[in-house]
Amino acid sequence: MADNATLISVSAFSGLAGALLTQTLSGLFTYFGDKRKYRNEAGSQYRAKKAEIAENFYFVTGETMAILKKTVTLRKKWSLAQSAASLQNISRETKKLDDQLQKLNTENWKQNLVGLYFDVALSYNELIAANTRSHLLYLELLDLGEKLGQVTADQAETLYGAYNMAVYELCAQYDAIYDLLEKDMQQIKAELAGSFRV
Repeated sequence: MADNATLISVSAFSGLAGALLTQTLSGLFTYFGDKRKYRNEAGSQYRAKKAEIAENFYFVTGETMAILKKTVTLRKKWSLAQSAASLQNISRETKKLDDQLQKLNTENWKQNLVGLYFDVALSYNELIAANTRSHLLYLELLDLGEKLGQVTADQAETLYGAYNMAVYELCAQYDAIYDLLEKDMQQIKAELAGSFRV
């Protein structure tokens, strides 16, 4: 009878140990499975957000680059303009492009988030510095343009040289920004493609 009691005790203890071991292993498998599932979901959400930011950046940057190229072309045509009507037309078109660029930058706030997800050359601080320099050059151009309308033909000759130099500097600034934006687009394309590789 003592052997039966010992056998029952050992069997009960073995069953309890087996149940505890099964529960422990089940808990561990669930924990690690949930952790892996969370990591996968978080990675998927991160890639989706990164793709959204990249798509928005591509749209805004592509539009910005097109506007910059059109502006440079118009500014260079300015020196070739022969009449007041052609100058007025170029001025009107340039103003429309400047307004379009301003609207594009204010309505697309997601572009400002690109630095959170990608390593871009034209960071937020550099972008502000580039925009500030562009704005100062643009104001200089406006001032010279207004002065040209208020001087005699003899005085205009000197101002035309300064005006053409200001146009050249503004176009060079726009070309430099264009090059940085193009570099950033390639960088983002490469990083985004890399994030989707398995």
